[in-house]
Amino acid sequence: MFLNYHGKQEGLLMNLTTNLSSAQLRALGIIADIGKTQAEEAAKIMKAFADTLPAFLEAATEDEAFRRKVFALFEAVAKIGAAKKMQRHPLRPAGINQEVESLRETKKSKPTVKARPDPEPKG
Repeated sequence: MFLNYHGKQEGLLMNLTTNLSSAQLRALGIIADIGKTQAEEAAKIMKAFADTLPAFLEAATEDEAFRRKVFALFEAVAKIGAAKKMQRHPLRPAGINQEVESLRETKKSKPTVKARPDPEPKG
């Protein structure tokens, strides 16, 4: 039988042939909705940062040392293509290429730490 997570024959996303019960399909739908809500919230947070970034960079110009650090760090952690675009920003301080390269080298030399699984609870 073809069912979506509400047990109805509509929509393409969750229609599938399954042996799951209507209750199980509803539970899967609820989980999917939670994931969607979390993704939407994360997108709102990222948009808030993106919307605030121009004012932040403008404010950073009040302290030259801070401005240098901000631009160097942004470029150092950016992908190469994005970093090249950042180099054209009108507020970017001149002469920070060496700082950027130094930060990139530091980042490369740090060992990557793999997350250890949480120990099983003792019961």
